[in-house]
Amino acid sequence: MDILEAALAEQHHCSPVLPYVPYKWPLAIDLLTKQYKILSGKHTFEELTPYFDIALTCCIHFFGVTGYFTTDPENIEAILSTNFKDYILGSRRLASFPLLGEGIFSQDGTPWKHSRELIRRQFVRVQKQTPQALTVHVEELVGDIQKTAGDGVVDLRPLMFEYTLNTTTMLLFGEPRSNMDEEKRNAVRDDFDAASFAVGIRVRLADGAFLYNPPRFQKACKAVREWATFFAAKAMQYKDHYGEEAAAEKYAFIIDLWREMQDVDLVRDQLLHILVAGRDSTASLLSWTL
Repeated sequence: MDILEAALAEQHHCSPVLPYVPYKWPLAIDLLTKQYKILSGKHTFEELTPYFDIALTCCIHFFGVTGYFTTDPENIEAILSTNFKDYILGSRRLASFPLLGEGIFSQDGTPWKHSRELIRRQFVRVQKQTPQALTVHVEELVGDIQKTAGDGVVDLRPLMFEYTLNTTTMLLFGEPRSNMDEEKRNAVRDDFDAASFAVGIRVRLADGAFLYNPPRFQKACKAVREWATFFAAKAMQYKDHYGEEAAAEKYAFIIDLWREMQDVDLVRDQLLHILVAGRDSTASLLSWTL
């Protein structure tokens, strides 16, 4: 019996017969088609809501494999307290690895715990900074809204995307994105968006993630990883010129990673993971606020 099935059965003391997401085509290919259209649209959350409204806990049959999702607090508690160490990322690592490499969103077990501790230390450090550190980025966001509000309608998505990238790179990487020219900044934003979209498709393909590997995805992953390498290289150059202690003050996160790993490529991968964590949490908070 699947671990999740066992946890659900133990919690409810009954046979784990669950409602499932309906499909019509063989191997539930029609579900994949719908997911692609939803990801390509502008109302992702609204269009995904009906799937979660089927039941608090539901199963999905896809490519001959059964998966589960739950929003039931009791089931979540049961999962977390029942052999939680046995849960792994599985196919999610396969889906995201070309973009993110090694880090908290692509690791299990001891490596995951190590990455989690590295990230935890940095968020503790960021929390100690004053709100004034965000002032310039907030002013830029407000200014961009004013510039694009000619007809009274503003698409906040690209503006919030830019804002979250700017705040994350400055607070965590120690180097503002404004150090890159506008053309490169826009290219990085577009590449990151394209790569994230492709990862979303690959996640839905589960073990078949390798089937979706278009040239645009490969190019975007390469560009984003080079962009993260730019920040790591800046910190390493600063360390070589001014010493490790001075670099640790200016590029605290990057130097901390380098001290732990002694490998610039691994530092780059961790930077991408912290970027995703910082960007998504900031975007979520902004969305709820607005």
